[in-house]
Amino acid sequence: MLGQIAEKKCLINWCKALMLSPGILFPAAYLLVYTSTNIYLNAAFKQNLALSVNQATGKAWDTSITSVKAGLILDSVKLNHIILAPAGRATQNGQSITIKSLNIPCNNLQQLLFSPAKRFSSAKVVSEKILSELRLVQ
Repeated sequence: MLGQIAEKKCLINWCKALMLSPGILFPAAYLLVYTSTNIYLNAAFKQNLALSVNQATGKAWDTSITSVKAGLILDSVKLNHIILAPAGRATQNGQSITIKSLNIPCNNLQQLLFSPAKRFSSAKVVSEKILSELRLVQ
């Protein structure tokens, strides 16, 4: 009986040591940052980006983005299904422009979570890329 208790305690201590080892802590921390960045990109950054495109075009175009995803090593942003439509007009079949996906290099993407200045500058850079793609499509 005493031997079983000692074995269970030993197993529990080994599991604690494994969970607190750098081999587990660093990937867990990275996964947390990556997941938080993707959640932020799809929540607030997508709205900031739409406003930035709207302001950059003099409120001539409205933007809708289905999803925004960070690159695996947080060095790029992938925008999926971007719809640009003339603002204030009923959208007809020929008026809107759809970009299926767009990959944009964006260094230090993880800083979006911690720096308000980086949020706005990144939204501006990404909106400029969208507008350059819009010019190519037109």
